[in-house]
Amino acid sequence: MDFNQFDSVSAAEKGADCHLKHPATLKPLFDNPDDPTVDNGKPCLAVVLGAEAPSVRAASRARQKARAEADDGDEKADDENTLEAVHERMVEAMVPRVLGFKNVRKGKAPATKADAAWLFGLNRMNAQEGEMSFAEQVAAFSAKRGNYLGNASAD
Repeated sequence: MDFNQFDSVSAAEKGADCHLKHPATLKPLFDNPDDPTVDNGKPCLAVVLGAEAPSVRAASRARQKARAEADDGDEKADDENTLEAVHERMVEAMVPRVLGFKNVRKGKAPATKADAAWLFGLNRMNAQEGEMSFAEQVAAFSAKRGNYLGNASAD
């Protein structure tokens, strides 16, 4: 058996399409001006690197190093554990994972990789079951190996 089919590290570096969902209802979104939750064959996708990608891991180490160098030895402020702070750290981690978008617009212009922070700033974490901000959706997608590796079974 060729075990290269289980190379999730390489697959994660190629990226995969994350179908974005409505942040309040989690219904899949489509580029449909009549109703964005009705499938018209144009899914709203973020092309996302997987958490196992070497570039993602390098970016994470660089963020951790920068944070450690900026730490002046004081105890962490209480406000670093707020949902707002957690969301901001998540956005910081997810922006580099976005390779681009399909069927997502910022106004009339197609969204690009440079618009990832804009998208993630449209809504925030709110700790409500059954709701997920765009940043949370991308984080969950990026972390799941199956989104990149797929089902390798030949059955």
